[in-house]
Amino acid sequence: MPDPVEQGHLRLETLPPISDPYLDASVLLAHIKVEQILTGRGRTRAEITTALFEGAEQGRYKIITSTLTIAEVRRLRESGKELSPDELPAINALFKRFMEHEWIILVEVSRAVAEKAQELGAVYGMNPPDAIHLASAILTPGCSVLMVWDKSFSGKFQAGPVEGVHVLEPYFEGLAPLPSGGSSG
Repeated sequence: MPDPVEQGHLRLETLPPISDPYLDASVLLAHIKVEQILTGRGRTRAEITTALFEGAEQGRYKIITSTLTIAEVRRLRESGKELSPDELPAINALFKRFMEHEWIILVEVSRAVAEKAQELGAVYGMNPPDAIHLASAILTPGCSVLMVWDKSFSGKFQAGPVEGVHVLEPYFEGLAPLPSGGSSG
């Protein structure tokens, strides 16, 4: 079993602090579906995403994602399956509930995001949706980490951050203390 303190190429003590993390659609879906897939960190995806969402609810940070995530929610990447039209309303209802929280920031796929995504796609050989997610994270002030459960995506960036954004599997270790006036639960 992999060392539970390892996170890709980074050790626990070198993980970037969680400051307004950008969550790819794979992470949001893992939370909605309460995925019990064990990670290399010794926790399930559901345990990690629950801790991430609790941190946001406590006011530690905002969670950032793209409006593209709304379109991507119909795909269940790990199973290679797409939701049928009759399955989509139930998943959308759950997903919409998460998107309405004040601690979730949706980044519009604007012209600036699209142009940055085009550049990143060309430089790093990325598919357009992944490039849009990375561009959205890069162009969002305060975002230093893009969390994704897709090794073909995160594996491209093991050498370090891209324009200040680390692309890593989700984690919650090393949460900063609550800001003054924040609630504790």
